[in-house]
Amino acid sequence: MALKHTILAFLSRQPLSGYEVAKEFAEGFGGCFWKASQQQVYAELTKLEQQGDVTYEAIPQPGRLDKKIYSITDRGKQELTDWLTKPMEPTAIREDLGVMGLAGHLVPSQAIVREIERRRQLHTDMAQQVKKLDEHFAKHLESLELKDLYMHLVIRRAIRYQEDWVAWCDEALEAIAQTLRS
Repeated sequence: MALKHTILAFLSRQPLSGYEVAKEFAEGFGGCFWKASQQQVYAELTKLEQQGDVTYEAIPQPGRLDKKIYSITDRGKQELTDWLTKPMEPTAIREDLGVMGLAGHLVPSQAIVREIERRRQLHTDMAQQVKKLDEHFAKHLESLELKDLYMHLVIRRAIRYQEDWVAWCDEALEAIAQTLRS
């Protein structure tokens, strides 16, 4: 998956400003699956516009730069559907905490425990944030359009991902505590 596919996917649902796309990565659904800074989003939108995958409508704003509302083009939809119909391989787990576990024996246990506790809190907070994103879909499950059903299902995956991290942190903290008591 590339940043461009994530942006095209957002725009396939509705036109958005660059700020709104960046906000999706910072606070919304996009942050569950992909990390991108505001700078990266704007740079990618520029590339997508140059390639003809998106267009924008400039909305004048007094005393400020024009606001650009981006929409996906037919070419962009084709790019996205071509990508969607290709087989996708699971992404390798790239996790600092996993590497930390390989060498954790070199530092005091409390350093590892602190990091696991911190991560537990981050994943707990993210799970709550993602659950809020799903509230609307969950309330209207029987009447969702297909695009919203797919969104709901992916959000459910994100919730499980975060909850699984919390469960793992609990398991790891208990195992470390048990070993230190022995």
